[in-house]
Amino acid sequence: MRALAGAVCRHRWWFVYPQFALFGLCVYYTAFSTRHLQMDMDRDDLVGGDKKYHQVFMRYRQEFPGEDELAVAVESSDHERNRQFVERLAAKLELETNLFTDVFYKGDLKALGRKALLFVPEAELTDLRQTLGVYRPFIQKFTVATNLDSLFNLINEQIRTSKREESAENNSMVKALPALQRIIEEADAACRTPGTPVSPGVTALFGSGEEVDQAAYITFAGGRIYLVTARAKSEALSEAAVQRMRELMEATVLELPGLNVGLTGEPVLDYDEMEQSKRDTALAAVVALVVSSLIFITAYREAGRPLKTVLCLVIGLGYSMAFT
Repeated sequence: MRALAGAVCRHRWWFVYPQFALFGLCVYYTAFSTRHLQMDMDRDDLVGGDKKYHQVFMRYRQEFPGEDELAVAVESSDHERNRQFVERLAAKLELETNLFTDVFYKGDLKALGRKALLFVPEAELTDLRQTLGVYRPFIQKFTVATNLDSLFNLINEQIRTSKREESAENNSMVKALPALQRIIEEADAACRTPGTPVSPGVTALFGSGEEVDQAAYITFAGGRIYLVTARAKSEALSEAAVQRMRELMEATVLELPGLNVGLTGEPVLDYDEMEQSKRDTALAAVVALVVSSLIFITAYREAGRPLKTVLCLVIGLGYSMAFT
């Protein structure tokens, strides 16, 4: 001990500098090594993995992963703008196949696949067939249109050349006027807003209104709230999915301003809790260190040795975190 003390006194920097270097290495290892020390906010880890009820619950969650959904809610009194938002956001999410899966916002027949008509009651199938029969002349006439301009050129030509007497084409045109009006309104709105415009959908052909839209989409409060749900592709991508979801939401809000949009879901709550815990932990550590330093300085009535003691404490904390 006498020899060691003498060496420290004679060559103190031989001992101090390596400690600073090792402390810096420990801090770097702790802060940037993603494979070692991480904050885990999964509440399931608070329960022993050997518990039978927990094993049953984990199998249940694997079979029904509804709790892992990210839910985006948009609220306004304008039903059409709500619909536009969920359509645009869902289109962006469906392109992000590396992060998101099971995007769901609308329960139309298309979402049920090629055998969707098997789920429709016979009475509705009969009505659908009759409606298609009425619109058949209109559809056959205008399927050659490739854009909005050619569509209305054909419509104008049909109006100019139509005969006075009643015909199937004239009746079909008259019944399609509400759908054409909606197409014009949505085309006008698309010219005024940035981003890729949303298709009116096949239901626009049948003169659908707010009631039909609310039946097709996930809505609440009489259409004031529309919902989009999605899941992260894997649990490891949950944090990245939450961050990317918020980026896509902000981009869509810029296209359709004036909407009240929010994100919720268990992964979102876990992520926000983790971020808040990180911020609060860092703030609490700094405040505790400063207050402890002031107590040392006040008690010893000097600043030199107390601050050196605090410095040793900080270096010891760095070693402890790296060791952990």
